[in-house]
Amino acid sequence: MNLFPAHSVPFLLTFAALCAPVHAATWQICDMQLRVTEVVKQPFPGLRAQVLKTSPASPDVECPEEGAVISFIPETADYQATLARRKWPVKGQAIRIKYRYLDGICKGDGNEHPCRIEHYPFVAR
Repeated sequence: MNLFPAHSVPFLLTFAALCAPVHAATWQICDMQLRVTEVVKQPFPGLRAQVLKTSPASPDVECPEEGAVISFIPETADYQATLARRKWPVKGQAIRIKYRYLDGICKGDGNEHPCRIEHYPFVAR
């Protein structure tokens, strides 16, 4: 007696794929104190800053190392827009950023590859 006839194999494979465990990703958060080292204008506007202090929200969060220099485009606190340039800090100014990232798989060019979505919102003083 055949328990799994040939015509049921595609159904079973589809069912097994749909029932695979799925893990929801969560944003990883790292509070950072930075000192702006440069206001970059070319090839596109942004900030370059040295990391003074980091405070990960949990032990598995990957914060940049203290002393490292990072480049980023500052965002509003709600992550919805780039901060207006007139509100950007100047060279030498100390700032606080609530760096957030989400690791995942990107498919933008038709090929899946690991990627990290990053946000650099300013923290109100």
